[in-house]
Amino acid sequence: MRHEGDGNGMSDDRAKLGCWIDLPSPHVAEIVGGAGFDFAVLDLEHGMMSIESASLALMALKGTGTAAYVRVPEASEAWIKRALDAGAGGIMVPNVQDSEQARAIASWFHYAPTGRRGRAPDIIRATGYGRDAAYIADWPGDHQLILQIETPEALADVAEIAAVPGVTMLFFGPTDFTAAGGYTEDAPEISDAARQIAKAAHAAGLSAGTVLFPKVSPPVLVEMGYTHVAMASDVIALRMALDGTLAATRGALK
Repeated sequence: MRHEGDGNGMSDDRAKLGCWIDLPSPHVAEIVGGAGFDFAVLDLEHGMMSIESASLALMALKGTGTAAYVRVPEASEAWIKRALDAGAGGIMVPNVQDSEQARAIASWFHYAPTGRRGRAPDIIRATGYGRDAAYIADWPGDHQLILQIETPEALADVAEIAAVPGVTMLFFGPTDFTAAGGYTEDAPEISDAARQIAKAAHAAGLSAGTVLFPKVSPPVLVEMGYTHVAMASDVIALRMALDGTLAATRGALK
């Protein structure tokens, strides 16, 4: 069985490009997968998705070659377990503050003896409803545990967070970092934080991910050391296309 996590390893030096999905529609996910993105983030933190709509999006992405990560609403055992059981190829956890919290998250992500993730192999979608014994036997395989660094406090502990066994990627959240630090969007502290996070990730042998933010572009982020760049969003793309088309048409009709 091909899991949604397949194909997301860093087997080459090319940066992985991703799309944020906030709309609770399997059709949107299917369009994103068909576009050829390397990964997609199904957003249960800020988007309108439920675990049910996320599972439909995972079905739509399956087989497209787009790795499917689920951002859970919070760092909790229940949310991480439900998203993984639904078949997520990776879990993104927002607002991780320190290494103690990171260790708890890693324990919820991994099966025993490494962790304490609950087992229900005969009934979950991730195992093909019991048809795929290798899912648990080979865990974690290429499934990703992605921790978001979004505050100056977390940045101060970033090396220790990166060193937690079982973590595979650090993901910089520039918008929340900007708000938490009281910075302006284009403040130099944002780029400095981005560099520190990428450096800590690589020192620990992890991948590093982020979204675009002012004064950076994908090439700049790759130069910093980022391996995963989410450079598109379903909501933003739809808004910009509709606003632009409507404005252009109204302008032509004047």
